Amino acid sequence: MRQNLSTALFAGLFWVLASGHVSAQEPAPLSLDALILQVVTRSPGVAAEALRADAMRLAIRRAGALDDPQITFMTEDVPKKITGGMPMVRLQASQMLPWPGKRERMTRVAERESQVAGAKERAVLLDAVTQAKRIYYGLYLSMEARRVNREQRVIADTLVDVVTGRLASGMSMHHDVLKMQTEASMLDDDLAMLEAERREMAAMLNALRDLPVVEPVGEPLEAWSPDIPLDGEALVSLAIAQRPEIQEMVAMAASRRAMAEVARREYYPDFMLGAFYDVRKGGEDMIGAMVNVTVPVWIGRKQRVDVAVADVRANAADRDRVAMEAMVRAEVEQALARLTRVKRRSEILETELLDRAQQTFDAALAAFPAGKTNVLEILDALRVVSQRRLSRTTLRVERELALVDLARAVGEKGAVSQ
Repeated sequence: MRQNLSTALFAGLFWVLASGHVSAQEPAPLSLDALILQVVTRSPGVAAEALRADAMRLAIRRAGALDDPQITFMTEDVPKKITGGMPMVRLQASQMLPWPGKRERMTRVAERESQVAGAKERAVLLDAVTQAKRIYYGLYLSMEARRVNREQRVIADTLVDVVTGRLASGMSMHHDVLKMQTEASMLDDDLAMLEAERREMAAMLNALRDLPVVEPVGEPLEAWSPDIPLDGEALVSLAIAQRPEIQEMVAMAASRRAMAEVARREYYPDFMLGAFYDVRKGGEDMIGAMVNVTVPVWIGRKQRVDVAVADVRANAADRDRVAMEAMVRAEVEQALARLTRVKRRSEILETELLDRAQQTFDAALAAFPAGKTNVLEILDALRVVSQRRLSRTTLRVERELALVDLARAVGEKGAVSQ
């Protein structure tokens, strides 16, 4: 009986492995590198932010341009008997000229704003890549969970057949069969949840790649990062130097200070230069010139307030940068702590938990034909050994996710490297 049970179990497992081959109808396997390339080149959100950054770069030339000149056409054709004057046609042109240095400072503001937009573009790109990588590893874990579920289902079905046979011979009771059938139904319920979760992740992945949400998504390939030494202080220094959010805040502070310089130039007048040509009926034509000057008499209520506002906003951007640097340090430390925790748990799993769970299951399975163990003990042992096997993949995925978050904290699209 024991040999028949073992033979049935191994036959079931062989069927699971054999049925796991990719059929011709299934989509091609999903590669992490190919996925990242698709997200970088196809993501609508990334493309939109890139266009906004391009628009800000184009606006730099506009910032220092002169205002459009004004051309005025005027006629006076009043009868002489009313005014005693002479009918006239005037053609006038004028151009506003700002105080020297103001246009250069306005251009500097636009350059800083362009740097802000460029930093936002890089942050959106990093977020999209990070999200894609997290979904990728979520899909891999889902694939492994479904594989373990199918293995458990085959074993449960085999045990149902064995217990049903023993019931017919009077060696088992009817409730043992019900317990095994309930276990099989619970596995089916778990599988339905796993498949629904996979569908949700696939839809989000397609959205990131600008593909139809129902586009088939293949099973992900293994993509484990190698073990490398990680220096927390070096990573923090690298993050402060290249994290786009910090660069955005630095550029924002510089932009606000450039705005303050523009406001200080408003203390000085602007000039309006013009020329005119008069055509007089019955008299001589005239040519003339004019100069208009703005008089900044409300400096205390306008220009100085603008300077103060810009300075305060620059100081606020500086404080934001300091806060972000502190957050970066915390994010790096959290990721390193997660890596340490995962490493320790993996060591315990490999050296102790996996072997013990397998030995417990084997012992329960061996004692079952002789009636020395019951169905519940076999079910418990089956659940434990299956979960321990899945835990190996779970911990590897947790390690990759910690590295993904570490790369995002540092400000890199790829894996963290030395």
